[in-house]
Amino acid sequence: MPKNRRLWRLGATSCVLPADIMANVRVLAPLVDDVQLLFFESAAKSRLPQPLDVQELRDIAEEHDLSYTVHLPTDLALGAASQVERQEGIDEILRLMAQLAPLAPQSFDLHLVREPDLPDAAWLDNLAASLQELSGILGEEKRLVGVENIEYPFGLVAPLVAEYGFSVCLDLGHLVHYGHDLEEGLALLSQIRHLHYHGERDGKDHQALHDAEQARMLGQRLIEVGYDGVVTLEMYSLEKLKASLVLLDEAWLAFFGK
Repeated sequence: MPKNRRLWRLGATSCVLPADIMANVRVLAPLVDDVQLLFFESAAKSRLPQPLDVQELRDIAEEHDLSYTVHLPTDLALGAASQVERQEGIDEILRLMAQLAPLAPQSFDLHLVREPDLPDAAWLDNLAASLQELSGILGEEKRLVGVENIEYPFGLVAPLVAEYGFSVCLDLGHLVHYGHDLEEGLALLSQIRHLHYHGERDGKDHQALHDAEQARMLGQRLIEVGYDGVVTLEMYSLEKLKASLVLLDEAWLAFFGK
């Protein structure tokens, strides 16, 4: 399916090749509408710093009609017992948002990592303090931050996300992988900023898509709510990405034609 034929933009992660972000973006730009700039670790903890040329990323985007989303580091501890750790997480979010602002990212996806050594009440109190501070600093830009559903039921943090004005990043693959209610998640489609989509095989997440009926159902639901954001195929192999693109071409053909 040609790029931009759909109502929504179809994206991939900057980690489909065993190479740095820039190399991945150069390969992906002709294939997809959006690239998720994926940061596994915060800069201070990264053992392999990623070269990042913001001007080149802008040039690639202009040449290929490409947009960007950003996956914030997953080691940010906004609910930690230590106020120092929480502040480090807030500072890293603000640093990345400022650095990447010239790219006008569609979303900054955030994991609110659970603290296993804390009772839920204490963890949620710490999260509330962090999100309140972050919300106050960001102002209207807080809507660019999409809190993603991960291994625990999203209902645990949903009230905080709503109270402090952040968006939702819905990961359909996580719903399936962790046995959460798929329909409950799909009911959020009209509210989400960013959608992650990937398959599961043999208990392993982030695999190639293989369920064509599920893909058709998703396409229909996205059309019904008029979704015009980004659907990122969140897998870490070019082979799996290409196989998933072929499946979606066939599954969504009835909606958009050749």
